[in-house]
Order: sequence, then C-alpha cells, then structure tokens
Amino acid sequence: MKKVKFFGLAGFILLASGAGFSSCSSDSADPTGGTGVAGQVVKTQFYINIPYKGNNGSISTRMTAANTQNTGDNSTNFLGMVHTQMYAFKGEPSSTGNTTSVKAIPIGDAANASSKDEWRNVYRDIAIPVGTKNLLLYARANKMSKTNFEAGSLSNPYASTTTTDATNLSALNFALTQIESTRVFSTEGADVLKALNLVANTSVTKTGTTTTVKWSEIDNVDNSDLGTTNEREALKERYNKFIALTSGSAKSVKILIENLKNVINGNNGVEDDKLMAKAIVTNCTKALSDLESSAAKDFPRNLNLPDGVAKVKWNDTNKEFNYVTVTNAGSTTTTGNLIDYTTITYPSELAYYVSSPVRVSDNEITAVKDLPTYSEWTSNTADWSGYGDAVESSTRFVALQNPVQYGVACLKSTVNCKSPLTDNAKDVGKYENDNSITVDNSSFPITGILIGGQPKQVAWNFEAASTVTTNEFKYTIYDRNMNLGSNLTANVSGTAQSNYTLVLDNKDNSDATSQNKVYITIELENNASDFFGAEGLIPKGSKFYMVGELDPKATSGITQPNGATLDHVFVKDHTTIANFTIKSLKKAYNHIPDMRTSKINVGLAVDLEWKSGITFDVNL
Repeated sequence: MKKVKFFGLAGFILLASGAGFSSCSSDSADPTGGTGVAGQVVKTQFYINIPYKGNNGSISTRMTAANTQNTGDNSTNFLGMVHTQMYAFKGEPSSTGNTTSVKAIPIGDAANASSKDEWRNVYRDIAIPVGTKNLLLYARANKMSKTNFEAGSLSNPYASTTTTDATNLSALNFALTQIESTRVFSTEGADVLKALNLVANTSVTKTGTTTTVKWSEIDNVDNSDLGTTNEREALKERYNKFIALTSGSAKSVKILIENLKNVINGNNGVEDDKLMAKAIVTNCTKALSDLESSAAKDFPRNLNLPDGVAKVKWNDTNKEFNYVTVTNAGSTTTTGNLIDYTTITYPSELAYYVSSPVRVSDNEITAVKDLPTYSEWTSNTADWSGYGDAVESSTRFVALQNPVQYGVACLKSTVNCKSPLTDNAKDVGKYENDNSITVDNSSFPITGILIGGQPKQVAWNFEAASTVTTNEFKYTIYDRNMNLGSNLTANVSGTAQSNYTLVLDNKDNSDATSQNKVYITIELENNASDFFGAEGLIPKGSKFYMVGELDPKATSGITQPNGATLDHVFVKDHTTIANFTIKSLKKAYNHIPDMRTSKINVGLAVDLEWKSGITFDVNL
C-alpha cells in the first residue's frame, strides 16, 4: 500500500559493491555465526540516501515543528540518523519461518561512514548473508544532549543485539518511558499536606479561660473575642471553602493560602481582638514560609509531573487533608476520576523504521544517476524488473525496495478560544448567576498537553502486538516542552500557533471490533481571573485542564486524507491534526481526569484531520 508521509522524509537504502572503493566488497566470506545459504555472506558497501539533510550539523531535538521534522522545509531541519541497525531475513518478517533474523547487521552513526556528502552516507564492508530476501532497518534521530521532554524517550531493544545473529522479533519491542512510577505522594508532598492541615486546624484559647475553640466550630461559640455573629459565620464559610480544596499541587496550595490570608487580613489588617482571624493569618504566614523553604515547594513539578496529578481530599473524621490514591490502577477505568500518575510517560522519540524486500543485481552500480529517481523510489513506481529478489554470492548490488519511514506518529495541535467565556459559578459556586470571563491572547498560556490511550510499547513493526487488549492502552504522554515556550497561548484573535508531539501508533490489533477513542487534555494557566470550573474554584495563577475527545469514527468534524480512510487516531508515519476550541469554562478541571473513564467531562470542541493522518476540531 502506498504510504503518505507526514514529515516529508523518505530515504532509500542501498547495499552495493561500489567500484572505486578499496574494500573487498566484491568477495564473499565465511560467516561469523550466521546461517546464510551455503554458509556465506557477501560484503558490500552500504549507502543511505537522505533527501532532507542539509542542516550543516545544526541539530536540535525540541518537540517543535522544526525538531519533529514537520516544517515542510526539511532540507534545513533534518536531525540526523544514529544507531542504525539492520536484520537480515530469508523472507518477510513475521511470516511462517521468518520470526527470527538470520543476522544482525550494525551500521552505527553517520560518523562511522567511510564517505559522505550532503545527501548520502557510505559504509564499507557490510556483510549480508547469502539468501537474504528481506531487510529490517531501525534508526533514531540524534538527540544530542536534549532532555526527554525536549527529544522524547523510547527504549532501544536492538542495542543489545548488534552482534547477535539470531534475533527473534519478539525481542524488538519499543517502549515509552514512564516519568515517575515509584514515588509516593503522601511522602513527597508531606510538607504540602502539613501546610494545609496547619491552617485548617487553626484554634485559639478564649480570653481568660482554658477553653480551646477550633476554626471549624467558631459558628457554635458565642464569644466577643471571636467576633460578631456575622463575623463568625463569615469565618465558618471561609473554613468550608478551604476544606473543599481538591488541587494538591504546591502551587495551587500556596495560591489558596495566600488568598485566604489576604481576604481575612483585609485592607487594614486583623484587629487584635479578633483572636481566630488573627490566628488564621498567623498560621497562613507560617505555612507559606515553611512551604517555600521545603523540598516540596514545586511538588509535583519537582517529579516532572503536571500539577493536576496531585489531588487532595479533606477527611472530616481525622480532620486532615490527604492525597487521593487512584484505585484499580492499571485497569480500563479507575474510581475517583483521577489519572494514575504512574502511567504518565515522556513523548516518544523520533525513530525510523522500514521492513522491505531486497532488490539485487550482479552488476556494479557506481552512480546515483543509474538508480531509480527519488520520486520513483518514494512513490513505489521504480522499475525493478531487471533485479533479483535474493542475495547471492555473485551479488554486487542490494537495494531496499521500500523507502525508510517514521516508526512513530505526530500530533499537531492548536488551541483557539472564544471570548467572553461562561464559567460554572451558579452550579458549583452557588452564586445566583454564572460569571462571564473576558479573555485575550495572554489569558491562558498553554503549559502542557496530555495524550491518553497510548500503548506502553509497540512491537517490531511499531504497532501494538495482536495480543494487546484495550486494557493495555492505558498510558498517557505528557508533553510540557511547548512550541514557542511560554508564548504559546490559547488563541483568541489571529492565527493559532501549532504544537507538535511525537506519539506511538494506537492501532488495536487484538480482536477488538472498533478502534479506541483518544482523550486529549490541554494544560493551561489561568492568567485571567478567578472562575469556577467543573468541580470548584480555579484561582488566577493556577493550572487548569480541558479535555477533548478524538473519535476516529465521528460523523462530523473529521477530515480523512486524500485517497485513504484511516480507522485509528494515531498512525505511524502520519501526522494527526487536532484543532481545539475553548467555548466555555464549565468543564474546566483543576486536576487531570482519568482519560480512560467514560465519565470524563469533555469540554473541548475538536476538528480532526490527518495530514497524511487525522485532524480533530475540539470545543472546550
């Protein structure tokens, strides 16, 4: 089937004797452990042709348009190919009798090339077993010294098979990297809980007595030291709102405590005779100071996790805040509508892959002009009628019939925003009416994107194995290295800027009757004003989250690529485009919901299409 490229890269691989080189490439040699026909291998020159190189070594690996090679001008943005590895097979990989390679063939990096120019690297003395009919090739983009958020992270199963002749396909699994799978929030965020509980459990001793009065009981105590009836009722209302907190990140907690302190303190400060108010302000000051000097002052960001994974709940029996623990972790759904942070991973790394029949010749081919043209090769229109299909001892030239492709997929996303936006003040805040929130291009910076429904790993062909069930598509990629950095915002006027995230193919190859929906969560910062979301107040300065649904079977808001019908959201070697639109704040979360549950409150409008893949337009 003809492939439609999403990044614009297409390469071809040549293996040839290469007249004019000093190697013994025209000779056959005894194998060093392979099981080739007649026990022979043929030493060749290995050519890799890369049409979009030309960046003069200026390589970066951010998850941006340029660094996912998704700019449309890859002649200046090719990231390089490293860790190139091939496996020789006597037939099509995974077919009967071809689940184990005849030989592993390490190629290495461009630095290992014996000769190279702007578009081509040449490697000498590459040994190909006689009888080879198919070659399987893997490579990576050069990560340089970039972080896992900048360049992605994907396991390298072939790193340990470079000298192995018999490699089973089952050993070639490519896995996403979990960000944090072992830390316990009750330990890591202990100082955050301590700060919350210090304030929540504020108490005073009535003047002239030994009687202790708790903040939670102030409305039941008649004492002038504690204020008038109205003042005490107001403090009790503040207490109820304080213990209703659900967002447990250090940033959200500091905002909440600071706001409480400022409200109680008022314009003129706390009067000396208002004992409870004064005590609350004192405890707020101490809690903020303690938290700022704590190792948990950036929790859970200090664990590289988004703020929204930390959710707290007040325990009225024990009179304390605790972190909410995800139950049924690892199953298809969880209780509490909270994401399991142990299933959050870094984005995928940029990886190359091709499984291809070989085309061989006994003739020496020394010039690129004697080969099929670039367009012929990449469009599968090359004339191979004069070539054989198996390596023989007389072979002087070997080519991969199929072009190199990307093993991973790409999500290109934009976020637009209407103005004004209606919040949830009436239902959640118990106000008479909802608030109307006026926003502009600076109101909601985009600080991250979470992509659910990812497999933990894919098999040798960069697809989930047939044994993988829906239950296994439980992982969530977290991309926080935004294109344009802090300048990427929800667009109110003008043209929305795109963000790019590398993901794995999410095709369900089990017996599932239909492919999975994918939920996308956009992480934003509230620079507008306080507003009420789906479950509570979202203060100015805090993070909030909006969810959109990508349904490959949707009857509207979806555009298929020309000449193809794709049935799943993320397709390797394709770009999926999702255009999100925020139309309301009623379904904004202050935590990240579990993106496998049917109870998700979808708030984003999505247009979905494939650029050579699917695009979603989502209203939030």
